[in-house]
Amino acid sequence: MQRSPLSRSTPAAFRFLALLLPLLLAGCSVLFVSPYDEMTDRAVSELVTKTETFLGRYAATTNEMGKLVKAGRPYDDEAAKFYNEARGATAAILLRSEQKDKNNEEIQILKDLSQRYDALEASHRLGKITTSSAAALHRTERALLQVQLTKKHIGTYKTSSSPPASNL
Repeated sequence: MQRSPLSRSTPAAFRFLALLLPLLLAGCSVLFVSPYDEMTDRAVSELVTKTETFLGRYAATTNEMGKLVKAGRPYDDEAAKFYNEARGATAAILLRSEQKDKNNEEIQILKDLSQRYDALEASHRLGKITTSSAAALHRTERALLQVQLTKKHIGTYKTSSSPPASNL
């Protein structure tokens, strides 16, 4: 007959610790990303809103058949101002994001976003913006929003699963 590792011959304190250890570890949480930051989330949401508003004014649109519905607007001073402000906002968000540990994914997405604004501006200088020329920018925006939503969800989950604070 084989004895279990936690048999009666094992000291009681060791058995107690062996049973308690999984409970202690289950109560601890390890974050592999930086915590949610409301200021960053707000700045990202504002930047995405401004970008989508800009694209709504400047991008050409087509219908399901591929026929041009709206011609879009050429590159002008207002567009140049938007691109500069968007890169400035991205740089400010990046500066804040670089100050946090475990934030490599967000940092990389922000660097990509800045490059996407550069590429879209270069394309826009050559001709009008199209859905396909803005596609990479949209993908990068979605990735950045997903990171923020994930952090917010993790923060909400962590807060709701934490034991209530004592009123001592």
